[in-house]
Amino acid sequence: MRITETLVYPAPADVVFAMMTDEQFHAEVCLATHAMSHTVSVTFTAGGPEAGATVVTHRLMPTGGFPEFVRSMVGQSIDIAQTIVYGPPSADRGRVGQASISIGSAPIGFRGTITIMAVDEDDTEVLVEGDLKATLPFVGGKIESAAAPSVITGITREYGVGLKWLQARA
Repeated sequence: MRITETLVYPAPADVVFAMMTDEQFHAEVCLATHAMSHTVSVTFTAGGPEAGATVVTHRLMPTGGFPEFVRSMVGQSIDIAQTIVYGPPSADRGRVGQASISIGSAPIGFRGTITIMAVDEDDTEVLVEGDLKATLPFVGGKIESAAAPSVITGITREYGVGLKWLQARA
């Protein structure tokens, strides 16, 4: 299932990239998504932030809102591991990150990109696009349809945290 979300932040691209590679920002996102526990790690490529970064988060999430057929496969909680690997900036200071999300032992995951691009001097668009894919034959589409709203809600909550983060630092 294809997921595409476009977010616009009121800040320059380099400021948005700094936010998206800040451990405290990701910790706040984990709290906003109601993680029961979480870890966050940001590692900059040799050469520092200009060369790139890898962001890894792990969230233990409750499954109470999942459909029963999904909960029966994954249990009362699930570990969501997200990895984003950003490369160096483009000429317009934008970035592309390769994103992957694994959802515990569930037969589903997300692979895609996060593109950070300047709209103008003061605004930045973040485009999240990729494929949410279940690997079970016959019921994969049903699993994808059940999981997609949670993925989109996570993106929306991260956006809300980002807007507050930028406003507090303006």
